[in-house]
Parts: sequence; C-alpha cells; structure tokens
Amino acid sequence: MYGEIIIGVNMLFNYAILSFANKVGNAHATRRRLLLASFVGALPVTIFSSSAVAVVLSFIGMTYCAFGKAFEPWKKSATMVLIGAVFAGGLLTAFHFRIPTINSSLNVLSYAVVAYVALYFMKKKWLDVRTARHVSELKSSSVLQIWEKSIPMDVFIDSGNSCTEPLSGAPVHFVALKAVEEYMPDDLKEPLLTWDGTPSLSEFPEDYQKSLRLIRLLTIQGRSWAVGLKFEQWTIGAGNPLQHGYIVLTKNDRRYPDGAQAILHVSAMESLKGGTVHVA
Repeated sequence: MYGEIIIGVNMLFNYAILSFANKVGNAHATRRRLLLASFVGALPVTIFSSSAVAVVLSFIGMTYCAFGKAFEPWKKSATMVLIGAVFAGGLLTAFHFRIPTINSSLNVLSYAVVAYVALYFMKKKWLDVRTARHVSELKSSSVLQIWEKSIPMDVFIDSGNSCTEPLSGAPVHFVALKAVEEYMPDDLKEPLLTWDGTPSLSEFPEDYQKSLRLIRLLTIQGRSWAVGLKFEQWTIGAGNPLQHGYIVLTKNDRRYPDGAQAILHVSAMESLKGGTVHVA
C-alpha cells in the first residue's frame, strides 16, 4: 500500500510539471497522455529510488511519452519540464525548512500540492508574459498626414478589426480624438463634436464633405453611425505606407491597448515589410 501511495504522489508531481511544460511549450498533449507519462516517470524512481540511472531513464521515458512525436517538439518540451522541475524543487526546498515535520506521508502530499499550485501560477504568469510579448509585436510608431499636417502617434494593429467604408471598401481605422484634436481645423471640429449620430453630413462645411463618409458600426452596444475622415497618407514604422482609407475619431480611448493612440485595420499588417515593427 505504501508503494502505491509513493507512486501516486510522484505522479502528482510529474503531472504538475508536465502540465506546465505542455502549456508554455504549446505541445497540445492530451490529458490522458500526460497521465500515462506521469506514471511512466513515477514507476522507475519508486522502485529504484537511489539509482541515478533510473532518474535519467524515467525523465527520458516520461517526456518522450508525453511529447515524443518528433525530436524538436520533444526537446523544447523537455526543456520546459526541466525548468518546471528546478522551480518546483527550489520552492519545495525553501518550503521544507519553513514548515515543521508532522507526518512524513502528510508532508510529501503537502509538498505535491504546493508544487502543483506554484506551477499553476507560474504557468499563468508565463502565458501572460507571452501574450504581452505578442501584443507588443503589433505596436508601431506612425505618422498620420491629414488636414495638411503630419501627426505622430503610436498605433496598434488589430487583427480582428475589419471595418470598411461601404462604398469603396477602403479600410477604416480608429483614432483617439485627443491625439488629433489640436491639429483639427476649427470649422470642422465644432460640427464633428456636436454631431448627434444621425446618418447625414449636411451640417458639415461643404469644403470637407467630399472627404467625409458615413460609416456604419456594429459593436456589442448595437448598430450606430460614425463620421469617417479621409486621410492623405499614413506611414508606419520605417516609412511603410498604409492603403488609403478613413479614420473614425473616438472620445473614449481607454480600451486602446498599451497606450496606443490608434487602432488600425487588419490590412495594416500587409503594409509591414519584413515583419512587424516595434514602437521606438
């Protein structure tokens, strides 16, 4: 009975570390496969607990069983297993010296639970960092030319933004009002700020009407109309020009990612030569 308990505890340790490696390494191994690999890793070290060879073989067998479809995925995931094991081992060493010994079996079980919880939070933080890194790759510096002025701003390319001007199919980008307000002509600013959302441009000066378009928006709040302003040119990064299109000004920019002043249409990704460009 004691042997079965030790195998079960070792499996819990192994499963925690394998789950961590599976997530951070994007291995997509099934839960059944991870459980089997946990057992494969637990059995040799339980039977031959003092053998270094058994430890090495159990590590190879466990990681190959979990991630062994090809060498490169296995190598990447096995590295993550080592990182998880080192982290859990260091944590449990500190935990061991701070917690008094009560019962050996109870202590081993509590160590396994602590390792599992710690690796869960480490995995969550690791994934948050990776997500933030991917988000940062979609940020860029830019220069918007409109109203015969050049306006520098940081932008975010939203792969989910597919808003277009209905007649021409030109892309529509969203810009924070405060980023361009000081550059806006006064005779355009006043009617734009007082526009009540009705699908009409008659209250705007005739000189600007040819560069304005009504844009139909569909959001979680429902359907609405917005005024699209045609820009002269927009370059991002090291001078890559965007396809000609329109901007919609928004007063509320709290949802703009990472301090960006504009959210670009997904077509902006095609204008990046040689990959994404980071904000300087």
